[in-house]
Amino acid sequence: MSIKQKIGIVGFGALGQYLSRALLEDDLLRNRCELVFVWNRSKEKILESTTPSIPAHLILEDLSDFASRQADLIVEVCHPEITQQWASKFLQHSDVMVGSPTAFASVSFHDGVKEAVKQHGRSVYVPSGALWGAEDIQKMGQRGTIGRCSVTMKKHPSSLKVESPLNEKLDSYAKDPEAKGEFIVFEGSVRDLCPLAPNNVNTMACAAIGASNLGFDVVRAVLIADKSLQAHVIDIEVEGKSNPGTPKEDIFHVMTRRYNPAKPGAVTGSATFVSFLSSLAQAHSRSSGIHLC
Repeated sequence: MSIKQKIGIVGFGALGQYLSRALLEDDLLRNRCELVFVWNRSKEKILESTTPSIPAHLILEDLSDFASRQADLIVEVCHPEITQQWASKFLQHSDVMVGSPTAFASVSFHDGVKEAVKQHGRSVYVPSGALWGAEDIQKMGQRGTIGRCSVTMKKHPSSLKVESPLNEKLDSYAKDPEAKGEFIVFEGSVRDLCPLAPNNVNTMACAAIGASNLGFDVVRAVLIADKSLQAHVIDIEVEGKSNPGTPKEDIFHVMTRRYNPAKPGAVTGSATFVSFLSSLAQAHSRSSGIHLC
């Protein structure tokens, strides 16, 4: 890595704009990091932005030219499809931060990234975001001591962006004036949920990455809509491995709840931006591999 960590941003939605602004304006970050490019599918969105205003020389028009900017770290905050298409190419030249970890629900992609980090000696960083206790979960996963892990996510229905057939279920609940309280949109494996809600369930994908001895097929996901919510609520439950017949009181057990204020319609809660920036500050100097941060 160069003296200043050179960073490229892929995606210029709300999070991409926030990170770009921080890299351009935050004095502490500017002492350690240098923004070397910003790319977005629509270049016009970058050109029209005033908060932040991106200097013309930092706008990357063609993503295939990314290597010319010599970034130490490329940060994807766009869409899992972009990560799946480009991560292996990025890893030939740079470390990568994956802001859309639902991409790892694809077995072929996950295996390809593992091979790429090994081949090129690179690091992949996954922001833990709303996964409270992520590093502890990852440590237990590496030791194979997790027996059960589940993540329950509750949001206002307008904050859930889901694909068919979940969107039909969600619309039915959202449009029914008589429907009150919690509505279960999905319950099952994280692997099955990720392609149905690729931009909504990054926390669950992080749990599946961290609880590596269980993985995407065994970590459970529950997605709940609730019209009364003005927050994103995430309940995480982890249970240690145990032998059949072990009394419940003798089994390791942790439950956490994260309450992140968010207006109806907001996909990203207010605390997520600061959390992601903190993860970005930690995304350096790790050994080759996939790391939650």
